[in-house]
Amino acid sequence: MTAFKLAKVCLAAALFGSGVLNAEQTEEQAIHDAYAAWVQAANKKDLAKWSQFLADDPYFVPAASPPLTSTKAVLDFYETLFFDRWFSLDCEQEHVEVSESADMAWARGTCLATFTGPDGSKSSSKSRWFKVWIRHSDGSWRGRVNIWNYID
Repeated sequence: MTAFKLAKVCLAAALFGSGVLNAEQTEEQAIHDAYAAWVQAANKKDLAKWSQFLADDPYFVPAASPPLTSTKAVLDFYETLFFDRWFSLDCEQEHVEVSESADMAWARGTCLATFTGPDGSKSSSKSRWFKVWIRHSDGSWRGRVNIWNYID
């Protein structure tokens, strides 16, 4: 193989490899952006906006609670949270992994939730969470599975 042909092969491999990496990074960034907007909608207590990030047929498992296995159950749960005057979230999505087919992704992170405690005072608790993201037909990423447990 001539040096010119070898250079062309190396260049093609580099361009192809960077394209795959950039596509994966783009999907990861889209999920990070969707998550940030989802948390922002929660902090604004905007259930209509928040629900736009919810996949069909959700499966949510709140800490120390039974699973929420329907859209109605998930929305009812969050509607109750949003009525809490102290409710807010300070969350970080620490890791995202996109499937090879780019139609599903997994993410994990931490969240500090503030809420009204049992005695009526402002309280907070930190949690670790795991999510499964599904690519919706319009190309957006939506939360399908959401599981969290308190760590303090």
